[in-house]
Amino acid sequence: MKLILIRHGESQWNFLNKFTGWTDIELNDNGIKEAKFSAKQILKENIVINTIYTSLLKRSTHTAEIIADIINFDKKNIQYNWRLNERHYGALQGLNKSETAEKYGEDQVHIWRRSYDVAPPLLSNDDERHPKFNEKFKNIENMPTGESLKNVIDRLNPFWNQYLANIKENSGNHLIVAHSNSLRAIVKILDQLS
Repeated sequence: MKLILIRHGESQWNFLNKFTGWTDIELNDNGIKEAKFSAKQILKENIVINTIYTSLLKRSTHTAEIIADIINFDKKNIQYNWRLNERHYGALQGLNKSETAEKYGEDQVHIWRRSYDVAPPLLSNDDERHPKFNEKFKNIENMPTGESLKNVIDRLNPFWNQYLANIKENSGNHLIVAHSNSLRAIVKILDQLS
């Protein structure tokens, strides 16, 4: 049994150095190439994937679907879960990272990005970037408006318990296509289990 973690391919906002979070940005051409490369690596290693999990965000779902096509995995069997979404960057979403560091200082931006339990400034309820305005998230209770890594881990724990806790006993290989911070959270959860 293998658990394979793959970060989505590059999006246009990644390329533009913007905080993306839950903003639903598509892959750019380079990101599509990266997704295809990941799929070819899976084939090269002769790994048969039994389950694919991904977030609800386009850059992750598109990466998962590209991989599924190339490895001949039935896309109808991809499991989509909002708990795998990227860390919600709150009021920083859409801002250029360098410009934000100039405005607030590199130390403050570093704290928002890298500290374990400090969230960035939260979105207000009427902010057009609030996830409640995205139809994909309409059924999510207590949706975040800004998260620390600890918040992401707390959000991911139910996913881990519900979907993945039994894979140790199950044969097969499982692929998670997600985002840098949600994958960091999964690694942190795995570290706590070992």
